[in-house]
Amino acid sequence: MATPLTVNGNVLLTASEAPSPDASGTKYIYISSTETISKSRKEDLAAKGVTITEYLGNNTYLCRYVPSDLEPIRQLGVQASVYPRHVKTTTALKEAVQAGEQGDSTPRKYKVDVVLHKGENNVNDVVTQITTKTGLTPDDIDVKHNIIRLDVDADTISKLEEVDAVKTIEKVVPKKFFNNTARNDMGFGAVEPPHTTYTGKDQIVVIADTGFDEGRKVDCHPAFTNRVVDLVSVGRKRSGKTNDYDGHGTHVAGSVLGSHTSAKMGGAIKGTAPEALMVMQSLLDTRGGLDVGANLWDLFQPPYGKEYDEPFNQHKARIATNSWGPGWIGQQIGYDSDANALDAFVWKNQDHVILFAAGNDGMELSATNAHIGSTSGAANCISVGATYSSRTAKGFKYDPDGRPGKPDKVAEFSSRGPTTDGLIKPDVVAPGVPILSACSRDPAITEAARQRGGPTEDELWMFLAGTSMATPLVAGCCAVLREALWAVGVSTSSAALIKALLVNGADDLGLPRSHQGFGRVNIKNSLLSVEGRRSGSGDFVDVGFPSGSTIEEGSDWSHTIPAETLSRPGTLKVTLAYPDRQGANLQNNLTLEVKIKPQSGEATTKRGDEGFEAENNVEKVSWGLSGQEQSATITVKAERIARLESQAFAVVWAVV
Repeated sequence: MATPLTVNGNVLLTASEAPSPDASGTKYIYISSTETISKSRKEDLAAKGVTITEYLGNNTYLCRYVPSDLEPIRQLGVQASVYPRHVKTTTALKEAVQAGEQGDSTPRKYKVDVVLHKGENNVNDVVTQITTKTGLTPDDIDVKHNIIRLDVDADTISKLEEVDAVKTIEKVVPKKFFNNTARNDMGFGAVEPPHTTYTGKDQIVVIADTGFDEGRKVDCHPAFTNRVVDLVSVGRKRSGKTNDYDGHGTHVAGSVLGSHTSAKMGGAIKGTAPEALMVMQSLLDTRGGLDVGANLWDLFQPPYGKEYDEPFNQHKARIATNSWGPGWIGQQIGYDSDANALDAFVWKNQDHVILFAAGNDGMELSATNAHIGSTSGAANCISVGATYSSRTAKGFKYDPDGRPGKPDKVAEFSSRGPTTDGLIKPDVVAPGVPILSACSRDPAITEAARQRGGPTEDELWMFLAGTSMATPLVAGCCAVLREALWAVGVSTSSAALIKALLVNGADDLGLPRSHQGFGRVNIKNSLLSVEGRRSGSGDFVDVGFPSGSTIEEGSDWSHTIPAETLSRPGTLKVTLAYPDRQGANLQNNLTLEVKIKPQSGEATTKRGDEGFEAENNVEKVSWGLSGQEQSATITVKAERIARLESQAFAVVWAVV
């Protein structure tokens, strides 16, 4: 039996089950078919005035359609119906309203984000419609691009559903932070000749977190001397303060790019990219909370930069790491406006690598047995879960008398996947228990706070644990990979290529994908695909970036790995990754196949999505080699491109 199609958690009947007489009063419809809607059929639909805006799953598409007569569409062999009001409000918000209204005579207020349909560019006109219908004033409404944030009661939510431009109404969930041994556990200790030692030199990493040290670029914590590009106040704009009175942000920064020594704590202490540069976006507000704004596009854009907007040219960062996300609300969060903004930003800026911590909710009861959602569940981010490190610990805290940790074990608190739409998350895991890194020197950091993750004898260093700690370690690895690509002449690389390199090198821990994703990051193995271009042990392609050459629906791309690369025993690893358009379901579906041809006998084909429960924008094939293989042919097929456009992708391979 087919899985029911849901929109915002609500069951959407197919257009054949719920046909509409016409589309008067709305510009938004959905079309569906029992068969795949081909590219040529999409062209026919476009000729009738249909603009596809999003793939909803099960051969169903959300569309913009101005005429009221649906018959011209139905004559093309597809079902059509209007986008119903009842699916606009998320089930999570409906449940919150239902719980809040029980036994309470006073209507409760709920902070919500109203997300508009794609193509609704006149936001001011929509605001006017909202104020007319609800009685709210413009002062009650906060507008950020296509997201409108406001405080409403249950009756107002019903009125918002009547506004045609509204696609989704969702509850705003407050954000929270997901509170050298790690280097060795990630393969840095094994990077020896013929490997080059990379340090992330000159790579700019954006860290959105509590703040940094005492809030100064100069005379700062000695682990960051001369490498702080900028400190930006996001949460305390009025005062402009960026000091870290919590300690989380400085610790995270140290795991990315810190570099110093401590005789009391064992000598050299380094992040994974000890020569990278940093931009810190301080998210702490004046109340100790976290302020990221209503639309994450506004958080991502400034440090990334825009060539046509001079004030943004100072950073041009291409890696952004985020160790925060929504708090646990008793259920897994689905695809929300934050995930949408992230996917949209990376689709538009395909060289920007955005990482998010998977979250620390793995020990929470969940009806879906999964926890990852919102930003860490976005298709275009790198979602990072946490393993133990090999450092001695008791529970999740460092303990010099404790037992050595097991880097092959995923921490119990690390949030599990998949997402509500079936995406494999986390993408990778990395050490997160316990991690030694820089300690903020802000006067607010007490001795008790400094010791909270385990005993430390040096006031410049402290221990913490969480997916917050694992994520910056992986961000540093991204900086290392970008530097390595520079070294082989690739000055511009896509975020998909960086993700593919990480995934291809990752060590499979023998755990379910819902726990480990594609495995624990191993930088040595990831570098094989880059440095293998010279030695013949591996290689990569970044199709469509920056060349613009891409593949269209129904077409494919192939490459044959010669026998010389396959001549020694080992494991051939091949990974496909690509950016996807924003949407709750995977919009564009590419698939990976690897055909192994032996010296004699029949060829064998292995698919990258074997064992997957849903489509995924990362696929991987591992094949044990005997040394007698004649060739291996990699094929990428464009099974579905939701809109009339083409798709870029990256493929990497190496013999490990």
